[in-house]
Amino acid sequence: MNISTPPERLQSVTASPMFRLNILAGITGAAVACLAWLFLQLIDGVQWLFYRDGGFLAHDLGFWALLVPVTGGLVAGLIIKYYAHEARGHGVPVVMEAVAVKQARLSTRVALAKGAAAATCIGTGFSLGRIGPLILMASTFGSEVGQRTGLSVEETRTLVGCGAAAALTTAFNAPLGGVIFAIELILTEFRTRSFIPLVVASVIATAVARTLKGDLTAFDSLPPYSLRSPLEYLLYLVLGVLAGLAATGFIKLLFSVDRLAARLKQVPLPAQTALGGLAVGVIALSFPEVLGNGFDVTHGMLQGQANTTRLRGPDGILALGNLTLLLAALFALKLLATSISIGSGASGGVFTPSLFLGAALGATFGMLVAPLGFTAPAGAYALVGMAAFAAAATRGTLTAIVLLFEMSGDYQIILPLMLACVVADAVCYVTSEHSIYTTKLAQRGVHIDLGAEQDLMRMLTIREAMT
Repeated sequence: MNISTPPERLQSVTASPMFRLNILAGITGAAVACLAWLFLQLIDGVQWLFYRDGGFLAHDLGFWALLVPVTGGLVAGLIIKYYAHEARGHGVPVVMEAVAVKQARLSTRVALAKGAAAATCIGTGFSLGRIGPLILMASTFGSEVGQRTGLSVEETRTLVGCGAAAALTTAFNAPLGGVIFAIELILTEFRTRSFIPLVVASVIATAVARTLKGDLTAFDSLPPYSLRSPLEYLLYLVLGVLAGLAATGFIKLLFSVDRLAARLKQVPLPAQTALGGLAVGVIALSFPEVLGNGFDVTHGMLQGQANTTRLRGPDGILALGNLTLLLAALFALKLLATSISIGSGASGGVFTPSLFLGAALGATFGMLVAPLGFTAPAGAYALVGMAAFAAAATRGTLTAIVLLFEMSGDYQIILPLMLACVVADAVCYVTSEHSIYTTKLAQRGVHIDLGAEQDLMRMLTIREAMT
């Protein structure tokens, strides 16, 4: 009887393709954590350059709120036009398309242009987020590693997913959420062969990120939540319906503005992005909360605050007694500002603005139902609304549930989160055929839900398929 010795077994394991893939996944996770830290430092540096300490809300910006986004839009437009036109938009659809129909091949040139243009746009106040650009850059790193080390297409797809998982993990300190995001939205399938490398990448990315910036939940110091009455589930169900309808409106408005901008072909791209910055700046004259990704304002909503109790009008400071009206106004204007930012051709993500929109919707709903006698704080409705809106807009229901649970660290909120998210996703599925990530892809004939093989066949002519 021939029994392998332990060294021989070890040699067999270390020589296996799976072992090599996991090692490369760990390297990808560590590199992406460092990349994410550098990218966030770049955004903060651009913001400090124009707004100094305190950011968007610390000062009465006045004319500066117009000038800075226009300048940022002009610079970003020049980067996109002369370096990589594909760097416009919000990044994640590019990764989804590459995994589905382009053999997981992503361009380093586009990723670098995306990072520079997005940091410029976000730092100067465009209503955009950091997650989309970061996912594109991280996924591109995974793609490059896979191609340069001679991995198969399937293994390279897995490394692209590892990059995306590590990016979301690092941004929100949510390793499980990052893994689920990669499975649900990037790879669109669950297999043990890809799941293990995703976990490895997320764990390593988390360890490196916590070394760089500490172990803090994305939203800390949130008020405790507890379900006082089963009747509150009905309110969360209604909130889920509202979030699904609102997400549908967001998707339609976003791409309506995008189609409108596409008709202005005679206007140079740098001029379009500068005009987009001007439009955002006009909104920011009275509502500076719409500037940037809105993460700090979102955090304030979760804490039961609005980060401001005043509206700034053209005639000075106007006291506002109705906080509900302020929250509703922030929702509507952030929706408009984000749509204009993307439609103008600027570079940045829509995931973090989606969290802002969901939090504003949920907080508004919480303020409206407070007179009914339910004791759940408005911040609880803001958290659930945030998850429900993101789930509906992205069609990443499980991602939203897990991510927001990890970000809040409160197990008591999990049942309302689950209920509102699935209801919101169901409503949005009925009212909008595609998500915020797949609408534009579908317009070009790329249908992610069909799978990579079917999509590839739809894009081929009969002549190409027969040769």
